[in-house]
Amino acid sequence: LSPSSPFFQKLGVSSPNGKPLVGMSSKLRQCQKFVEIVGKLVDNSCFIQSFKQISTSGAVQAPPTIRVIDMGCGRGYLTFSLHSYLCNKFLMPENEETEQKANFKPGLTVQTQGIDRRPKLIKEINGITDDLGGEFSSLRFIEGDIGNTGNTLFGDDSDSDSIAKSTLDILIALHACDTATDDSIWFAIQNDADIIVTAPCCHHQLRQQIDRHFTKNPDHPLADILCHAIYRERSTETTTDAMRALLLEIAGYNTQVFEFIGGEHTAKNVMITATKMEAKLADDNERLKKKRKRLIELAHFYGVKKQKLAMLMGENLGWDNSVKLGIVKSMPSL
Repeated sequence: LSPSSPFFQKLGVSSPNGKPLVGMSSKLRQCQKFVEIVGKLVDNSCFIQSFKQISTSGAVQAPPTIRVIDMGCGRGYLTFSLHSYLCNKFLMPENEETEQKANFKPGLTVQTQGIDRRPKLIKEINGITDDLGGEFSSLRFIEGDIGNTGNTLFGDDSDSDSIAKSTLDILIALHACDTATDDSIWFAIQNDADIIVTAPCCHHQLRQQIDRHFTKNPDHPLADILCHAIYRERSTETTTDAMRALLLEIAGYNTQVFEFIGGEHTAKNVMITATKMEAKLADDNERLKKKRKRLIELAHFYGVKKQKLAMLMGENLGWDNSVKLGIVKSMPSL
């Protein structure tokens, strides 16, 4: 992204010559790193690879669509950034010359929707998209709660099978507080999103459970580590996100957890990315059984009896009498 992009100027990130405004250098680096990460996920998706082949053969009839929902978008720095990046990379100008088309730049359409609960903020950033016009005409912001919003881009799929062939659906939820991250992930799973990108913030749900567990179990193998509050806090973050990654794998996604951007830019710098598996593996039942067993073992080791995403997915963490460690029940249909 060009640091002097008009949307960066409108959002108060940079000046016309591309120099970051006071206090916005970290935000600019965060935006650049974010589009780099999501861009690679899009490039490596089966959707884009398949479309490249179809596009070269000349068999494309209607332009496919990349649809992005950003839940808890805030002022939309990353929403604007990703929308601009995808438009510049994939939109085909109407008067593109034939020889330029030979260098693959598919005629995709890009639709992006940001969701936030603050009406005044939504009005402000929609005004920015209106002022920018052009490629930003397909970027809109709506008022709503994470995971519980109607009228989303993913909400009108009357024929999910045909829609899935013509859209690449991306769900973003960065720094959604505590279980709001779980709500956003569940929304993505329910709507069969192809790519999920989250950077969790706060992990309150598990913290009290882990505190109680180690208070009641002074001989726990990690007792000498987790007697210190700072290590319990870090272990809570690690355990919560590890459970989310396992649950995403159970739901049929390939998952990665890594550092989003250096800790000097933001304290909450862990990112979870998930890409939808294209087909069931031959050993899928055995794979799911092992994943569920590991989920139950992890929950028992840290004393976690409730985790929001597990509850939403109907995954039992093995604390009742009907589930014993190593014996798992099948996940209900999503």
